[in-house]
Amino acid sequence: MSKTLDGYFADWEGSAFGFGYGTGEEHVLPAVKKFFACIDVNRDADTPHGYDYKVLERELTPPIAWLLINRFCKHDVDIIEYGSSPRYGWLEDHGMRLKAYIDSKTVEELVEIVTDQALREDVCYPDACNCGPTGYQEGVKCQNPFWPRRESGK
Repeated sequence: MSKTLDGYFADWEGSAFGFGYGTGEEHVLPAVKKFFACIDVNRDADTPHGYDYKVLERELTPPIAWLLINRFCKHDVDIIEYGSSPRYGWLEDHGMRLKAYIDSKTVEELVEIVTDQALREDVCYPDACNCGPTGYQEGVKCQNPFWPRRESGK
């Protein structure tokens, strides 16, 4: 079974957020897209692929900016890394792949992708893969490019 980038994105969104049920996605995904648009891939040598919380607050509103910073710093999503403060963080490698994907799509396309039931038939999770050649295999971690690289048990 081979999963497309759209399928991997649908799995990522379902794991990171996932409670839109066809209604919330049209509100959450524009904020996510705008968040990634605020990340400057050419920022500076000390924090490439970084953001400044003041820019995020201005573009998203402070509550939305900080909700997304908090969500993306969490271990289960782990998109953002930071030094001494998450006010000035940067994207991990899988966060850069996610940004490139999100930047390449419109909000409407992203909403359509995460609500497409055909992409939800072989849902994978950060700790379980259902998209391998034989479907689910115990201990095998999904190689979703939008999740941190995890060692596979098999």
